[in-house]
Amino acid sequence: MKILIVDDHVLVRKGLKSLLISYNPLWEVHEAINGIQAIIKAPDIHPDIVLMDYSMPKLNGMRASAQLLKDLPGINIIMISGFISRENIRELLGTGIKGIVSKTAGTEDIVAAIYNVMNGEQHLIVESDIGIQEEKQPKTRQGAKQGKPVKVLFTRREIEVLRLIIKGHTPEMIIEQLGVSRRTLETHRSNIYKKCGLHSTAELVQFAFMNNLILPGPSKAT
Repeated sequence: MKILIVDDHVLVRKGLKSLLISYNPLWEVHEAINGIQAIIKAPDIHPDIVLMDYSMPKLNGMRASAQLLKDLPGINIIMISGFISRENIRELLGTGIKGIVSKTAGTEDIVAAIYNVMNGEQHLIVESDIGIQEEKQPKTRQGAKQGKPVKVLFTRREIEVLRLIIKGHTPEMIIEQLGVSRRTLETHRSNIYKKCGLHSTAELVQFAFMNNLILPGPSKAT
């Protein structure tokens, strides 16, 4: 797999590269010091994944991503940032990027994002908190596609499971972390998808964002 890391901070860039190579020595990891260099280098590298810093001088991650998607349609871009506003998240998802990951995410989360995106799914982890809604009317599948706001009643355990699903955790990881049986986990998963009227993780990520179940936290941009 070819990965292009785009970040103007050399320590962040080198550190992330070292972590990824340590995880899989067969991965070919390239670097770009800013969005402009990424646009120049990407056509020659043909990366499978671009890990793009959101906040950079001269050309920020959003504009650089838009240009890369224009130059190389279908390129897989994961945005990395300390904090992104709700409006910018909406705009980023509209550009065609495949994932958003917090700079505070660990290697496990970044690797999960890479694999999820390579498998054709969206991956969204921002500085966030998931709120529990208190209405009874579940969202239909049609409403989810249309992005109409709705409130759904989730139990606290369902919120925990929902959070981990969105973060890309496998069933085995969720079972270990929450200390539940597979049957219990499947019950929670079934209830979550039934209440949302959805059938895939990608749809669940969109649903959580569109209905304010993922709320950007107070962190400052980095």
